[in-house]
Amino acid sequence: MARKLKGKSIQSKGLKGALVRHQINEKKQKQIAQNAEIENQNKMNKLKSMKSSKKEKQNNKKMAPLVKSKGLMPFGFEDKVLLIGEGDFSFAKSLILQNFLIPENLIATSYDSYDELIAKYPNVDEVLSELKELGVKVIHQVDATNLPQTLDLILNAKQRKSNKKVKLFKDNGNLNYIMFNFPHTGKGIKDQDRNIRDHQRLLVKYFENCKEVFKLVNTEDLQGYNTTKGKIILSLFEGEPYQSWGIKIIGRNNGYRVERSGKFDWSMFPEYHHRRTNSTKDTTKPAAERDARIYIFDEWVKQESANKNHEDSDSD
Repeated sequence: MARKLKGKSIQSKGLKGALVRHQINEKKQKQIAQNAEIENQNKMNKLKSMKSSKKEKQNNKKMAPLVKSKGLMPFGFEDKVLLIGEGDFSFAKSLILQNFLIPENLIATSYDSYDELIAKYPNVDEVLSELKELGVKVIHQVDATNLPQTLDLILNAKQRKSNKKVKLFKDNGNLNYIMFNFPHTGKGIKDQDRNIRDHQRLLVKYFENCKEVFKLVNTEDLQGYNTTKGKIILSLFEGEPYQSWGIKIIGRNNGYRVERSGKFDWSMFPEYHHRRTNSTKDTTKPAAERDARIYIFDEWVKQESANKNHEDSDSD
């Protein structure tokens, strides 16, 4: 009965009908005001969330690595690094996700073309998209034995005459490290002596090309100090045939010495999956179960070359 009376009162004339209509209108206006307040609050929350996200992203640049280092970490958080020979780009991904490097300071490259990577490594497209979204520069078809050409760093005669430097990073900063993880030609030569010589030729070219890249990219500071020098990093498995490659001798012959070396600790890079050069298969023994070492090469100083007692620095 009450519902029926209310329905009729809206249409009724006189004071009673006017009062009912006024109450309904007042209720509608109140609801409109509440909706507007809710919408405004949602906008404020969204804006606050965006600011927090931006602040969090900035703070991430100062965060400590998520995984405690047990092995050698070859570079610092703000260093600029060029990775050579990335397979499925999982090492580059791990460096960023573990906060070892600022994304904008990392350039990750592959020997394979984009199409070859997609055909060879499952889910690599997802990894590449993630790296690019985070700010990592990704380049394909980069050859460790021909870095200036395949990185598109070759200058014309006019540029060389003016001592122009190539811009590799957005801020035009100097390149601190070039790193090549577990170099391999992928040829699968069964004769061990030939296999060793083949990899020695690869490493000789790698050192020569790294030195050329540093000269092209890096600049001297205003005080005239030579800051064109960068450091070269190699990671290798322990034992044979890698020991017979003689990387320390190759380094010295190309003007570099081992500044430091230390254990390659797989647990520091949980996203990293070591792959064979020519397939997605792991090696006979899973890589994470194999002992490996990181070598950091610095340009040889003339005074040190005269010091016969100088020894390479090793740390575990």
